[in-house]
Amino acid sequence: MKASADQNCDLDEIFASRLVESHEFRSWLLSRTKFARLWPLARLLHKEQEEARQGLPWWRNWRSDVEGGLATKMLLIFEVEQTKLRFALHVESVTRGEALEASENASYRTLAQALMNQDYFHNYMDFETVLLAPQALIVSDARTLNFDRRIPFETVAGFVPQFGQSQAQAA
Repeated sequence: MKASADQNCDLDEIFASRLVESHEFRSWLLSRTKFARLWPLARLLHKEQEEARQGLPWWRNWRSDVEGGLATKMLLIFEVEQTKLRFALHVESVTRGEALEASENASYRTLAQALMNQDYFHNYMDFETVLLAPQALIVSDARTLNFDRRIPFETVAGFVPQFGQSQAQAA
């Protein structure tokens, strides 16, 4: 299980790096959320998050290290510069069903809502929870429905090839 957790952390870091590097990837991700209409206007606040995290990975949701792991591993905050509207994607990537236990009882949504309008979390006003997982897991495990959005590794692999490799290893 430790190897799987390390693999997920690596995938998270690669995913976050690609978001910073690629406007196309950010647009693609946002177009799969309820914030789709905002993607041309939204800016990823990675520099602001990096500054707040003081040297720790900007994308890492520090609440995932406490609260019994009730938070998603990634917290991605965006801003529509013209209106200053801020919103967040709480993203979890998993390769196996056991990792979905934390999603039961809507705990990810509950914590995401609790972090809204807090200075440390850049005062985001809306959010969605997003699951990145192999398609087979999304289809076979009802706990994936505890996320607002479910994005298969197979589709992410078009931008981040490592997700295709992870999907193959999970099978």
